[in-house]
Amino acid sequence: MILVGPDGRIQNVNAECERMFRYSRGELVGALVETLVPGSLRAQHTAQRDSFVARPSKRLMGVGRDLRAVRRDGQEFSVEIGLTPIPTAAGLNVLAFVVDITGRREAEDMMRLALVELEQANRSLEQFAYVASHDIQEPLRKILAFGDVLRSAMARDDREEADHASAVMQASALRARELVSALLDLARSINNEYKFAAVSFKTLVEDALNDCSEIIHESRAEVTVDVADIMVRADRLQATRLVENILSNALKYCRPGEPPCVKIVFSQAEGRWRLTVEDKGVGFDPMRASELFEPFKRLHTQDRYAGSGIGLAVCRTIAQRHGWTLTARSTPSVGSTFEIAGQA
Repeated sequence: MILVGPDGRIQNVNAECERMFRYSRGELVGALVETLVPGSLRAQHTAQRDSFVARPSKRLMGVGRDLRAVRRDGQEFSVEIGLTPIPTAAGLNVLAFVVDITGRREAEDMMRLALVELEQANRSLEQFAYVASHDIQEPLRKILAFGDVLRSAMARDDREEADHASAVMQASALRARELVSALLDLARSINNEYKFAAVSFKTLVEDALNDCSEIIHESRAEVTVDVADIMVRADRLQATRLVENILSNALKYCRPGEPPCVKIVFSQAEGRWRLTVEDKGVGFDPMRASELFEPFKRLHTQDRYAGSGIGLAVCRTIAQRHGWTLTARSTPSVGSTFEIAGQA
């Protein structure tokens, strides 16, 4: 509780006010009430105080909006304030009841985050249903169709046709197994518990490079790294996997006949960090950039670039679980750049 006089100066406070704002009573009494308002809002608060004095009434402030106060050490926090006018012979006093709602705001933020994760899970469920009804059904249809071809060929003792049907069925079964394995991989990235801890970006990139060392060696790839030893809160295993998937993607989609050329750069600006993985590969149509992160969506043919089409969908899920953004841009036949970004 804070009692403010007609001149805007604090006349009295209770012990809870001392605890909340971390001032002693002696420091607060006689000081302008704007002392407890963040510096950027003090001029606005003075005008609001004059407006209240002109039309005094009991009112509650801060409901439904982010009203801020500031402690002695400069720490800002969210509050709700109830104002009660007290007319006196010397002028209008105001009794302010200040409630620290930091805990409530944190709970609301957690609830919003949970709702976002739920929406993401629902979208993933829809994608799973789509994959089950389309992508996985395709190899199963082939197995059924060529099962009939195999039966017919065996009845005719046509060894060549039977061998062909058997080969198609085997390839289709392997493709179905690959798709199921990829779906389970995506599900784990969505549902597994993440173990967050402080980890260095340099460590994440080094781990990813180590995991990709064989393909880097075999493809004679040129990989340059400029990454600072900056700490970030992350699940080391999953964050490494995110970088590894993007790196392996850059190594795979190189121009035919040329060794891959990849640059990994970390930067910080305006309160955000960015990790970019830039390649000089085949690129993709920038108009289809949003499709890259959809499960089993491929912008290049399976016969030219093998894979399940799930890697970047997993990357998007891992980034979202960390509260990061993942974007891609490209110029066909020139190269692509993938960017992971988050709050510093």
